[in-house]
Amino acid sequence: MSIDEYKEKDVTDIKSIKVFIESIESQQRELILTSSGKTAGAILTAEQYEWFLNQLDEQQDTSFVEERTKDLDGSQSLDEFKKELEE
Repeated sequence: MSIDEYKEKDVTDIKSIKVFIESIESQQRELILTSSGKTAGAILTAEQYEWFLNQLDEQQDTSFVEERTKDLDGSQSLDEFKKELEE
């Protein structure tokens, strides 16, 4: 599947989201998740996430971001998320 197929998916399109996640390492674009026509979230590539963090670093005090990256309370690993999608 081409990356263009993943620009935007409804949050109920679990099959497409799962395919995107399974190939996340080869993706070059984010996946925008929508619900009722409104943006509900996004899945970023590693490059995009790094860019996002760099932008935060340039714009503000980001000490809270560093602290948050270490806070795994309530978080879910990618493998756990994939398993959940398979159920």
